[in-house]
This record gives sequence, structure tokens and C-alpha cells, in this order.
Amino acid sequence: RVLLRRLAMAEEATNGGAQPSGDVVFDPQEEAPKVEAEPKKPEVKEVEEIDSDIEFVSEMTFTVDMRDELKDEDMQQEMKPDDLDDHERLPKEHEAWPQLFPPANASAQLRHDTEKAAAVAMQAGDFTGAINVYTEAMRSGGSNPQMLCTRSALLLKMKRPCAAIRDCTAALKINNHMVKAYRLRGMAHRRLGHWKKSYRDLTEAQQLKFDPDTSEMHKLVAGKLGVTLTGPKGNQAEPKRSKARESRSPPVRMSVPDPIIPEIHFPPPVAAPEQPLEKGQAVILVGLQKAPQLNGRRGVIEREDPRPASKGRWEVEIRLDHGMLEVKSIKRENIQTLNKVDREACKAWAKAEKAHKETRETREQQEEIQKYRNVVEAKLSKLSLTEKAKNLLRTLGPEQSLSVLDRCEGPAVTNVSDFVITQAKLLLGQDSDSDGEPDAKKARSEV
Repeated sequence: RVLLRRLAMAEEATNGGAQPSGDVVFDPQEEAPKVEAEPKKPEVKEVEEIDSDIEFVSEMTFTVDMRDELKDEDMQQEMKPDDLDDHERLPKEHEAWPQLFPPANASAQLRHDTEKAAAVAMQAGDFTGAINVYTEAMRSGGSNPQMLCTRSALLLKMKRPCAAIRDCTAALKINNHMVKAYRLRGMAHRRLGHWKKSYRDLTEAQQLKFDPDTSEMHKLVAGKLGVTLTGPKGNQAEPKRSKARESRSPPVRMSVPDPIIPEIHFPPPVAAPEQPLEKGQAVILVGLQKAPQLNGRRGVIEREDPRPASKGRWEVEIRLDHGMLEVKSIKRENIQTLNKVDREACKAWAKAEKAHKETRETREQQEEIQKYRNVVEAKLSKLSLTEKAKNLLRTLGPEQSLSVLDRCEGPAVTNVSDFVITQAKLLLGQDSDSDGEPDAKKARSEV
């Protein structure tokens, strides 16, 4: 393209030098504006000549041919009665597979941060988030067999066997002695009913490194093919295949450990670090054995327990239901502090604290109102009031009712019921003369 562009520019220069004098049709002065008006003119990269190698560089890719691995086996068409009761069988998923990136040896710090972030996601049950963590780690640090196997196990946990097989195949393309890749791929093939491929991979994994937890599945798959496993570890002898495997030259191994296991297990909760606590610090209670109902409850540090027999304990104001508070002495290992870096957790704690405070204030207001009502009812029981006076008092607020009852105890009040009715109507904004009672005026004048 660059050569054609230069030829065109040279031709335009030649036509401009041999300009005819009277021929308007071929006048280059009229053709020039048309050339400038063409939309492609600005696209001519005159920043020439940056190296063409840089201009046409495309992103590096890492692909794996999956046509043979995911091809259905002939025996899948022959459904047996026991296949109908196989609850572990899965259909092929239709979701897009996670992206692959060129192989590279990831740094130890990247692997550590990735495993830590994925463990947090898995503890919350967010397997999709854990998969994305490993995908982004490989985007920045490159694919390596360990991360591919980890992501494969997560995909299999999410019932995505085809994507799991693809990641294991990619791991084996980088390192064809990866035991866990063979084992995980064999497990994924078993979930799809690919008995031949599953037997192939599980046998390879068991011969490379025997795993007692995989032997039952290995026997099941072998039974589907009518193969009887022999040998001390339940593996059928395959001398030809062993020779072929031994003849292969071992690939260059990456200097990283194999952290993945065939099944994903939730890591145990991380114990709170032994760091000093401060008054007013937000905490969460964890790991309580004798009071498990308090696990997960929020609290605020009050002080270190001053009693000599309670050394190592802290007094925590615990948030209970219905806005209730309770101070308890808790061991340090059962107190988990909030990580200020985890903004989402801090926001959730603050939101829950605000809701608890509102509930507590509402409950305290209701309790205060109930106290006034109890006092009002006690006073009403001691006075001889008409039902009308009692009903009007009950329509008032408790504080107003108590104020009226306190004033009617004076010696100047002769008719208590009329006085109460008059005062209640005044407070309610009603006309005390509307009922035509002359005693109401008398009661008002007595005030």
C-alpha cells in the first residue's frame, strides 16, 4: 500500500508539471479540489515512516484445537439403564469460554495476590468472581499451567465441563507432564460421558502420580469400558504407552508449585491477627462455640476486660435484634476487625449500624411513651372520671394527659371530669362550649 501511495503521488506531481494551457477538462487546478475533498485523504498516514512492523503488529494469541477433545464418542449413543441414574452427568454448556493468553511465568507475588483474592470470592460463594480473578491475573502475567488448572476446577464446579477441558488442554500444551491437568480433564470428560477420553486421562494421571481419592472414579470409568484394573494401585498395565511416555523429552518446567487440587474446598476462615484494639473500633464476632448465635454479630469495642481472671478478653457492645445492645466479655481470637481497605465491607457495616441505631431510637421512644401511658392509667384509676373525660385524655399524647391530670389535683378544681374535658378540648383545638355545658366555662375560669 505504501508503494502504491508513492506511485500515485509521483503521478500527480508529473501531471502538475505538464499542465496544458487551454484544455479545461484536464486542468489539474480543477482536479485538485476534488482530490482534497475525498474522505480518504485524511487517512493517508504521512507520519511516515514509522516501521511497518510496528504498524501491523497484532496481539499475541494462544489457541488450542478442541475438535477432537469435545467430539462425542460412539458409545454415547448407546444408553444403558444405569446411565439414566447418573446424576453427575452434565450437558455441554453454551457459555463462551474464558479468554486464553500467551504462556508466561507469573511472579510469585502475582500468584499469591490472585490466590488470596480468589479465596475471598470463593468464601462468599462467588465462583464466577473467582474465575474472573484468575482470568485477569493471566491477562497481566500470562497463562501458566497452575492458574489454568485452578480456573479449570472452578469452571467444573460451575458445571461448565467443556471450558474446563479447554483450560486443562491448554495447560498440557504448556506442560505435558501436568498431573492435575490430566486428572481434572478426566473428571470433566466423565461428567460429559466421554468414557474413553476420561479413562485415558485418569489412567495417565494415576500412572504419573497415584491419588487414592481418584481411584473410585477411575474404576467407574474403566467399568463403563469393560476394563478390569489390575496392579497394586488399581492401574492396568500399559507397557507400550509407558515406553512412549518415557521416550518423550521432558519439557522445560516452570519454576512454580502446583497449588491446585482436583476438588475445590472452601479455605477455613482466617483468624484475626493479634493486634491491639481501640475503644469504639468496629468488629465482628466469629468462632464462638458456646454462644454460636452471636457469630456474625456486629459490635463496638468498649475496653479491655480489667478483671485479672479475664486477661486477653475485651468488653464488646454487641448489636442484637430489635435495636437491643448487650455488653459481653469476648476472647481476642473471637473478635474480627474490619479491614479498612475493604470498602464494601466497611460500607455494609456502617449501613447496618445506621439501621440498628434507627431501630433502637424508635424502640426507646415507644418505651418512653408506654411509661407515660402507664402513669396516666394509674392516675385514672384513682380518679372518679366520666368515660367521656377518660376517652378525651386517651386521645391526647401521654405527656399532655399527665399534665392535665397533675393540674386537676389542686383544691380549686371542684368538678374533675368537667375540668379534664375542658382542658382536653383546649389542647385538641375543639370548642369547649359546643356541647352547651355551663360547667365547662366554670372549670375554665377556675384555671
